[in-house]
Formats: sequence, C-alpha cells, structure tokens
Amino acid sequence: MNLLSNQWFLLLVSGIFLGFTGMNWNISIFAWFAFVPLLRYVRLGFSFKLLFLSLILIQIFSTMRIVSEPFHVWIGIISGIQAGIVFSLLLWIWNLIRKQYGMIVSHILFFSFTCTNLEWIGAYHSDLGVWGMLANSQLGNLVLLQSASLFGATGVSFVLYLFNGTFEQMLSELLDQKQISRSTRLYISFTLIFVVSLYFYGTFRLSLPITGKQIKVATITTKMDIQSLWKNPVENNKNTELTIEKTKIAAKEGAKIVVWNEGAVLVSKEKESDLLKSLVSMAKEEKIELVAAYIIQIKDNEFFFDNKLVWLSNQGQLRQTYHKQFIVPFEPVSKIHSEIQSIETEFGKMSVAICYDFDSLKVSDVHSESGSGITLIPASDWKGINPFHTEMATIRGIENGSSIVRSARSGLSGIFDAYGRAKGTLDYFEENDGILVSSVSTSKINTLYSQFGNWIVGIGLFHFVFSGFQILRIVRKNRIRAQN
Repeated sequence: MNLLSNQWFLLLVSGIFLGFTGMNWNISIFAWFAFVPLLRYVRLGFSFKLLFLSLILIQIFSTMRIVSEPFHVWIGIISGIQAGIVFSLLLWIWNLIRKQYGMIVSHILFFSFTCTNLEWIGAYHSDLGVWGMLANSQLGNLVLLQSASLFGATGVSFVLYLFNGTFEQMLSELLDQKQISRSTRLYISFTLIFVVSLYFYGTFRLSLPITGKQIKVATITTKMDIQSLWKNPVENNKNTELTIEKTKIAAKEGAKIVVWNEGAVLVSKEKESDLLKSLVSMAKEEKIELVAAYIIQIKDNEFFFDNKLVWLSNQGQLRQTYHKQFIVPFEPVSKIHSEIQSIETEFGKMSVAICYDFDSLKVSDVHSESGSGITLIPASDWKGINPFHTEMATIRGIENGSSIVRSARSGLSGIFDAYGRAKGTLDYFEENDGILVSSVSTSKINTLYSQFGNWIVGIGLFHFVFSGFQILRIVRKNRIRAQN
C-alpha cells in the first residue's frame, strides 16, 4: 500500500490512465479512475512544479495518439501544454478549497462540477469544442451513453468525475485514517446508486423500438485526398465522374437520400454552375435527396477554398446552400455565415452540417431546437482520429434524439439511429467501393436534454454560488473575530 503514497508511482499510474483515456487507443475503464492518482498526489502535498511538468508531458503524449497528416506534431504539443496548464490549475484550486474550506464545501462536488462546467464552456466557446469531454471515453459503452438523452455529454462526464472524486476520498481515508467517514459512505452509496440507475435506464431505453418510418440512406466516399485533387486536374475530373457514378449506384440500390463526404469534389468558380446543373438533373432523374459537398478553389495556385454543400430535393430544387460554420484551427477554408435550419421533407424534418460543425454544442443544439429528426453530415477526417471522430457524433444524436448520417473521407462513414446504434458503417482505410446504404428512422425522439439542455451545469452553477456564500460567511466571521 506504500505505493499509493509514492509520488512517482501516482504520477506513473495517472500517466497511463490519462494517456489512454479518450481518442484512439481508448481504454474506457481508465476514465473511471483517471484522476484518482492525481487527487491523491495533491492531497499528500507533493510538488506542484513536478505535477505541472508531468501533466504537460502526459497530455502531450496523450494527444500524440491522433497525430498523423494533416494534424502536425506541433499542434499536439501546443494542445498538450494547454491541457496540462488547465488540469494543474484545477487541481491546485481543488486542494486549496479542500484544505481551507473542506468542512463547509464538498470538495467531491466541487471537483466534479468544476470539471464538468469547464467542459461545457469549452464545448460551447472554444475552438476544440467537445474534444475535451471525458464522456467521449465511453463511446463503446452504449448503455451508459443513453443517459446523454437526460443531461447531455456534460452529465455523462459529471458521473465520471463524481466517481473519481468519491473513489479517491474513500481510498485516502482507508489509507490515512484506516476508516471511512459517514459523509464519505453517503457519497459512495449515492454514487453507486446513481451509476447503477443510469445503467438500468440505458438498458431499458435500448430495449424500446424507435417508432416512425425508416428510409434507405447512402453515404458516398471518395478515395482521393484534397491535395491530390488540387495538384492533378486529370485525376480531379476522374474523381468527379466517379463520385457521380457512385451516387447513381446508391440510388439504384434504393437510397432515397445520398450524402457525399466533405469536399468530395473540387471545382473552379467558373465551372460550379455546370456542376450544379448536372447534380440537379441527377437528383430529378434518380429521385433522390442529394447532399453534395464540394470545395471551390478561390485563387489559382493557392491552397485555400470555399467549403460548402448544396442540398437538392428529389425534384431537383435547391433546398439549401450551406458553408462550414465551425472551422478547425488553421483549416484553409473561408468563413461564410450560413443559417442552420431543419427542412420539412416528405421523409420528415432533416438538417445538414459539415464535419467539425458537430463538434460544437453551440451548433448541434440549434439542430435539436429546430426539430431535426436526422442530420446529414459530410465530413473529412484523418487516420489519427478514425473511427473516433465519427463515433463522437453519435453522442450528439443521442442528446438530440436524432439519427446521424456521416460520410467521411479518411475516416469511418456511418449511419446511426437516435440511440447511437450503428445501422451500417464503412471504413475508408478498408478495401471497398465507397458506397454505404442502410435504413434508418427520420423521426425525432423527444429527450430531456433537447427540452432543458445542460441542466446539470445549472446545478453546478448553483453549487458554486451556494458554496461561495458559505465561504464568504466564514471569512467574514473570522475577520470579525480577529478584530475583536
């Protein structure tokens, strides 16, 4: 047991846990204990300088799991440093509250709500969006993820942080005091009942059929990267012809909706109208709803584009022209505002987004509020985030009660129902024709999250306000005593 009081052992274990939590090579069970060694380390009063340096190295190592072209190593290093600073500051504040105000403020709840609310801020207001959410570590745990329909991914993260904080408190009391206090026993009981209840809820929810009509949808994936299309006009023309041919094949297989991957076709400004004419004609002839995503080269010899999609009805009418709204840092595309809307079709209400758009809760919540029953997402990933990025989008579907169709170059294309269950997937890096056809419901399921949003964050804010008043009261009382 001395190892659990050894600073080097605690840092090593936390490095392993955090290093393989979330993203690729994710070991989901690690998330339930990832912060226990760190909280224990801080509780024992070990060096914060060492902790700070260790967390930076751990986070850099962790981020390296998604590094491959076009995501460069230096971006991973910067991201790791940022995460290390945030975690170090959070742990320092937690320890300060625990030592000075532990008798009046629950440091377990303080830790859980602080982490959860920071995630919420990042998911709405940072360029990284939902990438920092601990809930992403549970992507293989579909039963637990059903609780996102109750309180969103922030709520799932809260459960994980609560378990970490409670377990560390129990462990430290057993090691240091040889007994567990009454308050800690209450936290253990509440946490276990809470977690088990969520598992029962998830199991029950998954047993219920999704009502409403199902239709066949298709994803079309091009096998050429954007650099190749840009450099080689001949191959670009071949790619355009092949993408159109694949679309026709999907229609013949019964698809009523066809979604291209992001930037499936590269076209010049001068030839865009010709492309649109051919797409309108194809949508009418094949009687398909077509979401055709393509990029337009803005200037000659410059790798910079307009990134857009056109959504055509099965009558060849233009339903929507949409540009990517939530742009990846340093992505060479223009920022053009587009309205996010759900459009009523004969199959139900549907909406569109482009790739990284669905990594922002600010964007994905609009889809839910507008009543979309299915979101069609052209995307373009890279090997380092495959299949993780597509799987992340399924949480937005569970939150919003909508099906997700995501067509991805250099990633996993997938058709998922409103429970996050895969109705069909196709991996870009496996040998296939790039055509995926499957049936999925277009009916929206009402969820508590779609009605009340991140209400768990609201409880956290109330906790901070209440705790703040308690701390101020004690500080004031101590000040009066000192004056007397």
